[in-house]
Amino acid sequence: MYMGTRCGRAILLGMLILSSCLAWSQGARPQHAHVSLISDASSFKAGTSPVIGLRFQLDPGWHIYWKNPGDSGEPPKIAWKLPKGIQAGSLHFPIPHRIQDHGLTDFGYEGDVVLLTTLTVGEGFASNQAQIAGDVRYLVCREVCIPGKDTVTLSSSTAENAVLIRNAKSRLPQPMPAKMHVSAAVDSDKVTLRITGPTSILQRVTDFIPAEPQIVENSTKPAIKLLPGALSIRLKKSEQLAHPISELRGLLIAEDRAYEVQVRTVSDSSSSSASKAKRK
Repeated sequence: MYMGTRCGRAILLGMLILSSCLAWSQGARPQHAHVSLISDASSFKAGTSPVIGLRFQLDPGWHIYWKNPGDSGEPPKIAWKLPKGIQAGSLHFPIPHRIQDHGLTDFGYEGDVVLLTTLTVGEGFASNQAQIAGDVRYLVCREVCIPGKDTVTLSSSTAENAVLIRNAKSRLPQPMPAKMHVSAAVDSDKVTLRITGPTSILQRVTDFIPAEPQIVENSTKPAIKLLPGALSIRLKKSEQLAHPISELRGLLIAEDRAYEVQVRTVSDSSSSSASKAKRK
């Protein structure tokens, strides 16, 4: 049921969180998602850093979440079960997209998605036949959210898995190109990004997705304007924002690519204007 107001969205979000907590406490079984571990390596040798994937195959219409889930939900987590001598890095998430769900705007994935992690195989590791496993927790949502728990074990390497790993790597966000520069200004109700760089990249930009919640309003799509040699992106500040913005992080979506944005110093244009007026 669509509630349409911020109050309604807050109530719905609270209901989703409560139902998720209750279901997890009752040991819910995974639904609407098949979860597996895949690799393009047939064995793990000492001193190597193989990449493995946590694959979600989702039923039509259902979705899981990015690192910043948006208005509701939470991203998948995995507790690794690894043999001595092997360590796992953090999960790397591919480019997410906006998902509209009953008045809420989520950031996540539908269909078939692979999250990646890099293993570190120690120099003293003695076996090529390592059992890699983990306990996965996640939310899968469509109108309602259902928590899933599953224990996954790395499957044998196949040609299909190698393609999936390669495609997942190509979908990871990339650092901002050296020729591009980003600045940000804040006023009472919006954040404006100004990006300079190659026109061939700027003209493909379609979205900006924040890396942290409650900074910008998720339901309001960025206003993007291409200028001579630059791009302007206007974001509506979140009504839940309770502190000044000292840093803005997120993803600049340019069609099938995404670039990591990090603005360490965000100027307050309204304060700057007031200061200039006072000096006059």
